[in-house]
Amino acid sequence: MKKKLLAVTLLSAAVCFNASARVLKLAHAMPLDHPVSKTLNWFAEQVNDRTKLHVKIYPSATLGKEATTLQMVQNGTLAFTKVAGGLISSYSDEYKVLALPYLYKDEADSKRVLRGPVGQSILESSKKDGFIGLAFLSSGSRNFYSNHKIQKPEDLKGLKIRVQNAPIDIETMKILGASPVPIAFSEIYSALQQGVVDGAENNLPSYFSLKHYEVAKYFTMDHHTMIPDILVVSTEVWESLSDKDKKTIRQISKEMLSIQDKNWDEYVAYGKEQLKKNHVQFIKADVPAFQEKVMPVYDTFKKQNPQLILLLEKLQNY
Repeated sequence: MKKKLLAVTLLSAAVCFNASARVLKLAHAMPLDHPVSKTLNWFAEQVNDRTKLHVKIYPSATLGKEATTLQMVQNGTLAFTKVAGGLISSYSDEYKVLALPYLYKDEADSKRVLRGPVGQSILESSKKDGFIGLAFLSSGSRNFYSNHKIQKPEDLKGLKIRVQNAPIDIETMKILGASPVPIAFSEIYSALQQGVVDGAENNLPSYFSLKHYEVAKYFTMDHHTMIPDILVVSTEVWESLSDKDKKTIRQISKEMLSIQDKNWDEYVAYGKEQLKKNHVQFIKADVPAFQEKVMPVYDTFKKQNPQLILLLEKLQNY
């Protein structure tokens, strides 16, 4: 009888503890096997273990597309979301600079810059816009994929290319001679399949995990942008947390960077192997030709965003 009472007492205590934990929702559009999804699972587990908060994850666009979840974060109905760098630039000014083509020497350089003080200042800048950046999650480089071989800028002429709905992305495609078509990430497969677009551009894990290779067999290694994903938290939710919880979440977000790097690298290696088995052709692009072709994008950016010139210079010179 005593053992039964003890079990009931422990169960009641566990229920009370769970009931007292504040639930914070985290939504994102990535499928479960995507490296970003795995990293966000790790983030949630760490917050759950190291605070009295409870993060509940809604993956695979369960709560809507990225634009929808970011708006939910802004109004405080959602605590966290993962946003693509191109999309977030439409909601907060400073992030615009991240979408510029060939901004870094390589992926290692992008991590060095974004994880330094200049990158941190960008993450903090959006507090006024209803969300705060917690971390830049490395997402490799964005490349073109299509059923047309794209090796040099001229090969894009007249092609309808899906882009994120962001001014710089659209301008870059126009400069390269393509027709930019801004549609939602979740609609790319059907758009390629139905011929609404001739191609798209994204990183290799997204191309692989969403099976875009089934409808676009050429993957061009041109590395035109290295736009990170961003884990953001609602300003309203953040300001309601204790200083202790904020400090812990900041620390977890910092530790998360190496977790993401590991998940990403492993998935890229696995993805390349599987894509080759599925007869995907990897095209080595004439990168210098692409770099030269997109230079006018910088001139346009500076004219349209004079307030961001200093930030751009800091990124380039860091």
